[in-house]
Amino acid sequence: MPKKKKNPENPSGVILYAKRSGITSFSSLWSVKKAIDCDKVGHTGTLDSFAEGLLVVLSGSLTHLVSHVTSFRKKYLAVICFGTETDTLDPVGKVTGEGKPLSEDEVRAACSRFTGALLQVPPVFSALHVDGQRASDLARKGGEVELESRQIFIYKNELLAYKPADEGAGSRNSYALVEVECSKGTYIRALARDMAALFGSVAHLSALRRTQVGPFSLDDAACFSLLDDFTIENAITKENLMRQDGLPPQKDGEEVFADIRNHFLTFTPRLAFSCGLRAECIKAEWEKAYLNGRPLSAKMFAPLALYDSVAEDFKTCESQDERAVFYEGGQFAGMTRIGATRPEYSFVVPKKAGRLRVYSWADILEEALPDAWKEKGCALSVGSFDALHRGHLALIDAVLAQKKLVPGIVLFRRSFKGEDGSFLPSALSLKQRLEFLEDRGVSFAVVLDFSPALARTDGSFFFETLIRACRLRYLAEGQDFRCGWKGSFGKDEIASLAGREGFSFDVIGDVEVAGARASSSRVRAAVTSADFALAAELLGRPFAYDGRRLRFVKGSARLAGQQVCPPDGEYAVEVVLDSGQEFNCQCRIQDGSLSLLLPPEASGSEPVSIRF
Repeated sequence: MPKKKKNPENPSGVILYAKRSGITSFSSLWSVKKAIDCDKVGHTGTLDSFAEGLLVVLSGSLTHLVSHVTSFRKKYLAVICFGTETDTLDPVGKVTGEGKPLSEDEVRAACSRFTGALLQVPPVFSALHVDGQRASDLARKGGEVELESRQIFIYKNELLAYKPADEGAGSRNSYALVEVECSKGTYIRALARDMAALFGSVAHLSALRRTQVGPFSLDDAACFSLLDDFTIENAITKENLMRQDGLPPQKDGEEVFADIRNHFLTFTPRLAFSCGLRAECIKAEWEKAYLNGRPLSAKMFAPLALYDSVAEDFKTCESQDERAVFYEGGQFAGMTRIGATRPEYSFVVPKKAGRLRVYSWADILEEALPDAWKEKGCALSVGSFDALHRGHLALIDAVLAQKKLVPGIVLFRRSFKGEDGSFLPSALSLKQRLEFLEDRGVSFAVVLDFSPALARTDGSFFFETLIRACRLRYLAEGQDFRCGWKGSFGKDEIASLAGREGFSFDVIGDVEVAGARASSSRVRAAVTSADFALAAELLGRPFAYDGRRLRFVKGSARLAGQQVCPPDGEYAVEVVLDSGQEFNCQCRIQDGSLSLLLPPEASGSEPVSIRF
């Protein structure tokens, strides 16, 4: 099998992800990579395989910030089992000792004792290195492992629930649910060990959930809804499963990937401030010098207006020496630090040439659009835009006609579902649609993933969010537009909202092609019946299959099934290669594979577009 080509446009952003127990932190990143098509991701603090909770994942150029976010204080919920010790101090370890169960009063006393500045000896089963080897590897080999104590700080250690030992039910252990807020480098497993030792007993963790990392909360994370309630009873049940048969394997599907994409956060000045960073803008006249690595000076930068109203909060910044740098359009440009006499480079993110900016729904909830755009206000159209046919073009043109406003489109990655709940193939790939919108002159696109959570979103809340976050001033929609739960929010409801909120609303009439209304379903039907003349008439341009979605080996590739494809047969096509060359050639589609008969001079290049 050929290696999957790396994505040269690794998206840079922040994803809050709810890791489930039973897999490692590293393995859980696979779903994030798959969802956002990114080869370069990193998490900011490992969770043991038995643990669950918040992973703050950074992608693309933001992986440079991993060490910074790692330094945040963290919050945990933990279920501690008092009376049984394991070698790993967690539910998957070997039982190595027994002791008395702690009473509720003893647990409260231990919580009070283990608060504030403490010296803690890390568990021997940890990722810390001893003589160049992991302590856990040495421990598994039976070697002697001695780790030095180090200072930590426990800001909060509070008992939330208690379950006494019940000899009659066959349990001689007591259990405590505690909430802990602590500094970087704190081991909750070691905390449980030390709390038990205070009263001459032993303990281990039955369950652990990380609920907060700095300003980031688990409640806002993708896949949070997949976690069970965190209770003592559920922890005991899950520990028993781990000891008997292990937890069932997890295989994430499209709904999980959609939830991850909907939680993707573009790095904005507001998000930088949340991360404890000051933010500055590189002035347009100094961009070239900045990108060429010329010496920096304070005159090259301007403070961002966002901070004018929160200057008093600068004292809350965790780093007074580091700066997040943004281009004037709001795109992240890298990091600088305060040197002895002038600013110095940490790293630089090249400016993207494209004019179109792409946002997720999470970005919109975070009001990530540049302040300059918000001051002008935005013109929008919301819809599937699955095919970008001539009916869609009428909506886009209506948006672009609002010359004083910033034009944007809100669209779905894959919005059509079959009767069995599966997604139907898109008429055009997302990349094709975004490229078309950029060429047309649209400034930004908000890409939504159809997910159960979004499907249940109330239509009025959806548009009120756009009004607040995008400063919506003009909206264009089609005759049959509906959104919200069970399509309860249509043009009448929008018209009423427009009257209350003071934005303009136009209903754009249908566009007829060949005696019927232009629609994405007609485009798909034309392609699947090989009626390329009708497809071109509906689209206003020839139908093109996105070759970048395929992995060609000797001129042949398996079809992915995510974009609509002609039926089996042989076709004369025009192929555009990534080298810029264009060739007319024969295309064969058969049994789920697509083959191209390209000339020898095309060797070494990959198809970008296959026009029928």
